[in-house]
Amino acid sequence: MYLRNNRYVALIVCIFLVSAGWLAIQAQEPRRNPEAQKLKNPEATSGESIEAGKKLYQRYCASCHGPTGKGDGGMALAGGTPADLTDDTWDYGSTDGEIFVAIRDGVSSDMLAYKDKLNEKQIWQLVNFIRSIGPKK
Repeated sequence: MYLRNNRYVALIVCIFLVSAGWLAIQAQEPRRNPEAQKLKNPEATSGESIEAGKKLYQRYCASCHGPTGKGDGGMALAGGTPADLTDDTWDYGSTDGEIFVAIRDGVSSDMLAYKDKLNEKQIWQLVNFIRSIGPKK
């Protein structure tokens, strides 16, 4: 009986370790979106577009991502994990199209969709602003 219980415990521990390892690997890999990668930004990256995007960012994004995009807004203080938009780790893809789709459609219960709050032009302006504070290529 004792040996049988040890086998069950060992099996449960193995399943747990494999699951934890798989989740850790998944968390490190960006979630690429091939369809979104094909989208081209129709909004020229101009000072005007970036400034419009900055205003939208301050209104809709800064409370979570922080005033400078480092992921240190109020949501971070409340225990959430908003993305740092200034580093080179882009969890949901790094193309303009992938950023656009992440904003438009949302990516989680913490990062909801903005398609009902912002029109496409505004989302592209946000993309241009995020690019301006993000990692330089």
